[in-house]
Amino acid sequence: MTFVHRMVEEVASARPDAPAVDGPAGSLSYGELLRRARGFAGLLRELGAGPGEVVAVEDGGTPAAVTALLGALYAGCVILPMDSALSPELRDTMIEAAGARFLVRADDGGWRVFEPGQTLPRTIPDRPEPLAAPADLDPRAPAYVCFTSGSTGRPKAVLGAHDSLGHFVGWQRDAFSVGPADRVAQLTGWSFDVVLRDVFTPLVSGATLCLPGSRSRDADRVFTFARAYGVTLAHVVPSLVRRWLAADAVDTAVPTLRVAFFAGEPLHAELVGDWRARVAPGSRVVNLYGPTETTLAKCFFEVPAEPGSGPLPVGEPLPGCAVSVLRPDSWEPAETGEVVLTTRYRSLGYLDAGEAGTFAAAPTGEPAYRTGDLGRWDEHGRLHLLGRLDQQVKVRGVRLRLPEIERVLRGVAGVRDAAVVDRVDERGAVLLVGHLVADQAVPPVRLLREAILREMPAAAVPDEFVPHADLPLLPNGKVDRASLRALGPARAAEAVPAQRAEAADASEDAVTARVVEICGKVLGVDSVPVTEDLFELGVDSLSAMEIAARLEDALGAEIPLGLVFDHPTVKEISGYLTGRGLA
Repeated sequence: MTFVHRMVEEVASARPDAPAVDGPAGSLSYGELLRRARGFAGLLRELGAGPGEVVAVEDGGTPAAVTALLGALYAGCVILPMDSALSPELRDTMIEAAGARFLVRADDGGWRVFEPGQTLPRTIPDRPEPLAAPADLDPRAPAYVCFTSGSTGRPKAVLGAHDSLGHFVGWQRDAFSVGPADRVAQLTGWSFDVVLRDVFTPLVSGATLCLPGSRSRDADRVFTFARAYGVTLAHVVPSLVRRWLAADAVDTAVPTLRVAFFAGEPLHAELVGDWRARVAPGSRVVNLYGPTETTLAKCFFEVPAEPGSGPLPVGEPLPGCAVSVLRPDSWEPAETGEVVLTTRYRSLGYLDAGEAGTFAAAPTGEPAYRTGDLGRWDEHGRLHLLGRLDQQVKVRGVRLRLPEIERVLRGVAGVRDAAVVDRVDERGAVLLVGHLVADQAVPPVRLLREAILREMPAAAVPDEFVPHADLPLLPNGKVDRASLRALGPARAAEAVPAQRAEAADASEDAVTARVVEICGKVLGVDSVPVTEDLFELGVDSLSAMEIAARLEDALGAEIPLGLVFDHPTVKEISGYLTGRGLA
């Protein structure tokens, strides 16, 4: 069956009393899920949203968000999942680029529906007439909009089709025997296309979708949640798993887990070994690969019991997909070359370019997606990825183009030149290093970070900045990036030990003391200055979210994941918490 909402409807008709959604924010049976989704579909129709119109659904921690996604599809609308932790500027950019008719904020109280640019919700009928039957759509009709940084480094809208989405979740259900006994965790970011497999793979399978409720993804909360709800399947990103497994004094065992799907970044055998040793010894581990433009994953590799060492292959293509390794800018095969994907189950292309502007015409006449990834086949016919052909990299699952980060940095007052390089640390995590040439002193890290966040996602902020008198050049005049990579780590946190030693006595203020303690634990130091920018002391985007998560746990209150980005000093964080009565 092509349409995910019809697959869910079929499950609900057969097993209406079976659990569909579960978690701290509440639970729904399949019958209740379908009834509420039909009600939301009717509400959209009464508000004037018809087939093909984009509806943004914000926040993924509640059953109401799931019913909104399903109901919008039922009404024939196009869904745009959106994380409420996004900056207002980035959220508005995405809504405008997607041409969203409505923004839905789903919480424990139900749905609030806004029109773009409006601060007050629309008045909605008390009892909307439920939509009795789903909209009659073509299988290639648009189903969703998700964003990728693409070739420009800015968010780029990709339009996904119903048959492509249905093909993937149906394949995953059948290939891994997902069924009523499974409980699938929703752990990935709500604004990325991967949330679609988090949500819909369990629901088309008769399994239970387990929502953690809080947006926090700290190790203790994730593993406690997974154990409490008996999670059997999960989608995860390698860098987050590394962070989780590095957490001190955290019980990481999840004995119920039977399958873990890794995606978004290179997967190393060593990480799989740690996962199996500490989380789920008997679990299956699957490495997935596929650009947003081709709809979720298009290659998979099930990691054997003895995975060896180093980066693992992404394996073989899904049914209905062909993979080629070709010479760059040519259709000739190569031993090592560009990975090119051809599939009928692709997206409909970029919203501003369409399929013709997204896919190249292969000699066979079929549209093909040239990924820009460098790859090769091994002797077993498995695809290995070797990095990027250009300067596009993936950091924490977000695709970025380094020249665009450099462009933003060069626009900061006082910066004369900039080069951003990626490097892989000893754990296999991708880090960014910004090398800067400034007229005088390098601008404060806070200014550099704010400039990047105005245009790009948090993953684009370099983990460290290194000052230079001049950037090293090759004989041809290009920046010698290999030389910059060879410099190794020089974190700003290590460059300012004196600032840490000057930390104020926080004992005068209990809230400040608590914030100092948590920031110190995350940074691995005894204390931190209350007025110094935390990012200049070594905090990066992931540890900023960890600070927010730890504060949430310590205070027992909902803390925005973007708290540290908006309030980057201990003093500002304390003022925010005190002013809102959260501490």
